[in-house]
Amino acid sequence: MLPMRQTIVSALALLLLATTLSAGAAELPTFRPGVWEYERLAGASKFVARECVDPTQEMRSHNASLEKLGCRISPLTQDGATYSYSSDCVMKLPSGASSWSTTSTLTVESETAYRMQVRETSQGKTTEQTVVAHRVEDCK
Repeated sequence: MLPMRQTIVSALALLLLATTLSAGAAELPTFRPGVWEYERLAGASKFVARECVDPTQEMRSHNASLEKLGCRISPLTQDGATYSYSSDCVMKLPSGASSWSTTSTLTVESETAYRMQVRETSQGKTTEQTVVAHRVEDCK
């Protein structure tokens, strides 16, 4: 997967959680604002980042962006502390269209920690990544 593509997929993984497309869809869980650390594991690669954010609000604020990207997202479903959804996306690029589908599973540990597993299929190839997120401290 190209670095730009990894960045797009990582951003979408977080953003897609915010989408609840039907009245029967589950509600996004509420996470506590603060400095959050995100550890993304993709194959043998590991990336860590920290930022001051309200994860729930951040997810919700990007719904309009997802529609502009051309993603069709299933309603968010909930089974206990596990939330799931899938998406089919098409992004128009200067070099042509890029399409992919994802299946994402968010497991909430608490209002300050979660784990998300994302399986992406693009051009017949499937990749998996895991994002482990936890709140570190209050924002300064």
